[in-house]
Amino acid sequence: MQRLQRGLVLLLWAGLGILAITALASFYVDLAWFAELNALPVLWTRVLARWGLGLGAFAFALAVVGSNIRACWRGASTAGAWAIALGLSGGLAWSLSQHWFALLLWLHQVPVGESDPIFGRDLGFFLFGLPFWETLQQWCFNLVLLTLITVALIYLVELGLSEQRLTLALSLFAQRHLLILGGALFLLRAWGHWLERYELLYSTRGVVFGAGFADVHATLPATTLMSGVAFLTAVGFWALARQGIRFNLPLFKSWCPAWASSLLAPALLWGAYLGFGLLTTRLYPQLLQTLLVTPNELELERPYIEHNIRFTRAGFGLAEVEVKPFPEEGSLTWEILQQNQSTLRNVRLWDTEPLLATYRQLQEIRPYYQFPYVDVDRYRIGGELRQVMHAARELDFAQVPPAAQTWVNRRFFYTHGYGLTLSPVNVVTAEGLPDFFLSDIPPRVSPRYPEVAQVLRVEQPALYYSELTTTDVFVGALDYPAADRYVYSSYRGTGGVPIPHLWQRLLYAWHFRDLRILLSRELSPNTRFLYRRQIRERVRQVMPFLLYDQDPYLVIQGGKLYWFFDAYTISRYYPYSEYLPDFPFNYIRNSVKAVLDAYNGSIDWYIADPRDPLIQAYARIYPTLFKPLEAMPEPLRQHIRYPQDLFRVQVQQFATYHMTDPRVFYNREDQWQIPNQFRKRRRLPMQPQYLILTLPEDPQKGSPNQPEFVLLSPFTPLNKQNMVAWMAARCDGENYGKLLVYEFSKQRLIYGPEQVEARVNQDPAISEQIALWNEHGSRVNLGTLLVIPIETSLLYIQPLYLEAEQGRLPQLTRVIAAYEDRVVMEPTLSQALEALFSPTGSRRSNR
Repeated sequence: MQRLQRGLVLLLWAGLGILAITALASFYVDLAWFAELNALPVLWTRVLARWGLGLGAFAFALAVVGSNIRACWRGASTAGAWAIALGLSGGLAWSLSQHWFALLLWLHQVPVGESDPIFGRDLGFFLFGLPFWETLQQWCFNLVLLTLITVALIYLVELGLSEQRLTLALSLFAQRHLLILGGALFLLRAWGHWLERYELLYSTRGVVFGAGFADVHATLPATTLMSGVAFLTAVGFWALARQGIRFNLPLFKSWCPAWASSLLAPALLWGAYLGFGLLTTRLYPQLLQTLLVTPNELELERPYIEHNIRFTRAGFGLAEVEVKPFPEEGSLTWEILQQNQSTLRNVRLWDTEPLLATYRQLQEIRPYYQFPYVDVDRYRIGGELRQVMHAARELDFAQVPPAAQTWVNRRFFYTHGYGLTLSPVNVVTAEGLPDFFLSDIPPRVSPRYPEVAQVLRVEQPALYYSELTTTDVFVGALDYPAADRYVYSSYRGTGGVPIPHLWQRLLYAWHFRDLRILLSRELSPNTRFLYRRQIRERVRQVMPFLLYDQDPYLVIQGGKLYWFFDAYTISRYYPYSEYLPDFPFNYIRNSVKAVLDAYNGSIDWYIADPRDPLIQAYARIYPTLFKPLEAMPEPLRQHIRYPQDLFRVQVQQFATYHMTDPRVFYNREDQWQIPNQFRKRRRLPMQPQYLILTLPEDPQKGSPNQPEFVLLSPFTPLNKQNMVAWMAARCDGENYGKLLVYEFSKQRLIYGPEQVEARVNQDPAISEQIALWNEHGSRVNLGTLLVIPIETSLLYIQPLYLEAEQGRLPQLTRVIAAYEDRVVMEPTLSQALEALFSPTGSRRSNR
């Protein structure tokens, strides 16, 4: 028996030792990684806040649970009591420690400067205070509830289950103990009801999101009253505990056991509380809604509709949208086109999917290199803004031949991608393929475009950090394959962590479950270990509280490559702000721009919206992490763009919330929608598109607008196809972030994208040519229909790609152009425009 006990003790100590080493290794790996990024204060803030909150919660829970268990424990040994108390307290402490960031936000909150319309509280209370207080209230309730259940079970188990012993168990002392805990539960419910009052600002009961007439005039006073009722119920429980009241009336003795009669008084209190709550918070508001509000809905709900409109527009950054009428003077002519060559030279003829397929066929070079995505950006080349598309040539170790997927190759040789391929959006070769500005390995600038050499030079093309880099590597390995040999080089960057000592290799081997890290002879004192190289994981590891845009993009600057991330602060606690389906927030700001060095892995964080109260609180929590946007080098700042994910959300909300008149909003008289386009054999909403264009001139401005990079999306009326407006997000310079909406006159028909697409499909010459191509072993792919505003007119452009059924090399074969009721299809954009507008051009060649 003693041997068994010793064995169990040794096994316990061994388990504790393994846990300790695992925790130490994990912490050291994090410590070294954050030190590499110069972000140790971020890690220490996280550790201290989590452990501080957890230990405080543990001590408090242990005091509550332990004292209550000891009060009812009648066992000879206290070991069992403390084991139960420690287990419960540890679980509760762990659950609360997960909310450490809510605590930090509450401690570092800032006032918003605007109050909610119902309670008159600063919105900072809802963004920072309410989430924390709700979490704390729920945790305290769970603590008391678990304590009550545990104490009740101990009474039952300790004294047995017979009626005689139960009567003993529920003696005056036990009865008082349970009643005191029950009173504490109702006190916490009173607190919960008080907080529920504020939750009414997120009500979905009324005609709009947020507190409506019935919520304010029925549910709010009822919930306030329920807070008082719960408090009185708690007082009633404590009065019973003090007086030891029992129902010993003969009526009850005749059919109710003695131990059950002891529970009757608190049961009646609990039942009265539940019944009163059902009557006041459920039935009364519903009756008021049905009998009073519904017959007079617009009149009674009007102020609450106004609140919903104002706060939704504010929550989604739409309060400052500038709405203008679209000028309607004159028509688009050949002369006007000649004056807008900056726009026409940047018409995007390449869609991302066919261009990505072409890049993969022509420029991946080796099977283990992959182009995962195509991105859009702009560069100033030769004094002119040029829109380009590019893709990073990333290393995908999964594509390495299986026989070569050895540990040494994974860790030492296949370590990084190499460079990128970049082409202008509007240039096509005679074969219908993209004409490259930048291509091949190592990256070289096309001799046909010498003017781009200075702007697009890449001196350090190695991509050690990218979207596909999921392997952890030791650097100093294969650099890139040349025509007849492999070129090797040593890593000279600052990324990764050095591992010169045996104890460090031991900790890394333990953490990564890889003994070969400890035993490998390939490692030297100068070796650097690069881990967490996948760029999305990398930024999220530092700042997991931000929501990141789905499309990081690569930028060339000063011969180096950088990844740009758009990051959002979000909240679901903005009063009266309407949620969108599938989006778990009702407040969003693009408050952070993160720049990640693709060679060194360093990350710089810039505040893009200093007015955002959430990022102000974040900056107070992490004062050394965030920099003002002005600190970003100017050449990099020229590549900031308005993020597509945010713009999609704003466009969806603005389709409804451009209506600011409560009556119009209530009747949905002017509801808009995002038009559809036929893509992938089904109707899909049109995606916002980046364009370089000159916005219509403002008569009050004086100087003409210059070509600029914008993100554009059109609107059509709900269930209609004509265009009513388009929204543009400006991306350049001091105009960055400004949203413009140009509305068309309701007295004039403007063809929408679906109508233009239908005209293209119905054109006899175009449909005949497409059918002919499809019959001869080719597959026609119609690209994105582009809506291009030019001065006071709209021009539609749609590329047409042709690819063999057995191949995957799309060729840009034709360009379709449409203006008003005219549609043409020509081999090039210039020919299509000439056919549409030139006095000497053919009107309808449709070749």
